[in-house]
Amino acid sequence: MNPFFIGIEGGATKTEGVLIDETGKVYVTIKAGPSNPWIIGFENSAKLLKQLMEDITAKDEVSWDQIVSVGMCLSGTGQSEPQSNLRHELQSLNVDTSKISIGEDMLGPVPNGGVVIIAGTGSNCVVYNADGSSKRAGGWGHLLGDEGSAYWIAQRAIKRVFDHTDNLNLSRHDLTRLRDEIKAYFKVQELSQLLNHFYKNFQKDLIARFTEVIAELASNNNDEACQELLKEAGYMLGAHLRAISPYIEKQLYDHGKLRVVAVGSVFHSWKFLKPGFMDALSNGHSLPFNKVELVRLTHSAAIGAAIWGARRHGTSLTNIDFTKCFTTLDTIDV
Repeated sequence: MNPFFIGIEGGATKTEGVLIDETGKVYVTIKAGPSNPWIIGFENSAKLLKQLMEDITAKDEVSWDQIVSVGMCLSGTGQSEPQSNLRHELQSLNVDTSKISIGEDMLGPVPNGGVVIIAGTGSNCVVYNADGSSKRAGGWGHLLGDEGSAYWIAQRAIKRVFDHTDNLNLSRHDLTRLRDEIKAYFKVQELSQLLNHFYKNFQKDLIARFTEVIAELASNNNDEACQELLKEAGYMLGAHLRAISPYIEKQLYDHGKLRVVAVGSVFHSWKFLKPGFMDALSNGHSLPFNKVELVRLTHSAAIGAAIWGARRHGTSLTNIDFTKCFTTLDTIDV
């Protein structure tokens, strides 16, 4: 029987699972809804993950005995308690968890170590060093963090319109187009009707997706208010990288250049993020590196999750060079 490995990467918006062999060949890719247990609940997260694993094995007619390991890299599972809770829920559904490793979503893009910044629905930044140490900044959810994320940008845009309308904090930019787009997107006539989306029928991913509209206004309409929001997001993402910089081991910035994996839809607006990002890196103590190469994944982070899960299970997939699964977004001097 050929050995196979499952990798699952998921967050607040979507989840993706893959089936690969020891060479990295992908046999199955399946997408599902959100899997963050803090958002949809641990029971629902376990049900989704069980179904995903069953669908993956059924699609390629692979038996569970052929599965060597399962790596689950999920947002909301960065600490031992949620990992234990999710494992317990899976066991209650009669899932064999002996092959399953559960870790945070940041591991998928850098299964062999490195630096990653996530700016999707939420945000986070972490370094995984070769000696096993790590340091993170952010990742505390929309109530305590998520600075620079799609949710943060959208919420900030709405708050800015409220404050300007209230004469509480006047914007230096015209907010007319932004206000009109907010009303159109959320299908409301008055700003007060937005309260329903925040205090009664809260949907984090729905609010976060409004950042796509903000990005379009910034790019296609040269809207200065939206451009400013994205610059502010860039600053916060740069501040996250600066926060962890003293903890990054030297071998990760060979010859002074640090590779950073940029994950998430917010990075599609890099043109507008970049000025703020660079401001954050130049604001404060000198950095141990002089260049930052931002790279984007060209393959699913679920493949990285499979590599990570295999190593946790005692199998190193040395035939897979995950460093080739990236393309350069930008290289900047700092």
